[in-house]
Amino acid sequence: RVSYFEILYPDVHYKISVDHTMLMTNKDAFTRIIDNLLSNAGKYNIANGNVHIVLQGSSLTIHDTGKGIKRPSKVFDRYYKEQDRGIGIGLHIVKKLCDELHIPIHIQSKENEGTKIGLTVSSVLSKKEDNINDDT
Repeated sequence: RVSYFEILYPDVHYKISVDHTMLMTNKDAFTRIIDNLLSNAGKYNIANGNVHIVLQGSSLTIHDTGKGIKRPSKVFDRYYKEQDRGIGIGLHIVKKLCDELHIPIHIQSKENEGTKIGLTVSSVLSKKEDNINDDT
C-alpha cells in the first residue's frame, strides 16, 4: 500500500519498519484506516518530508514531518478541518472504525514539526495457537 502513496506524493519519503506481526481484524476497515492516515501524512507534509511507519509489538505509529495540527484534540470531530482542502470527515471515520475494531488511537502534534498517530493493536494481534497435533 505504501508504494501507492509514494507515487501520489513523490516529494515525501516513506520509511517502514515492521516486525512480522499478524493482525486478525476486518481487512477492509483496517485498510481504510491505514490509507487515510498515510494519505494525510503525505498530503499535509512538507516538500522532502518524511513519513515513518513503525509496527512493533502492539504499537503501530505513523509519524510525519509535516505542518502539524493546531488543535489535535479536535481532529476526530466530524467536519473539523484546519485547511481549505477536504471536508473534514476522514479522521472522524478513522476514529469510528478504530472504535469498532477496538483499536485505541491517539495523536500528538506540534505545528510546523509534524504529527504522530499511534494505534494500539493489541486487541487484533494474532494469537499463536499452542495446539500441537499429537498422534497418540
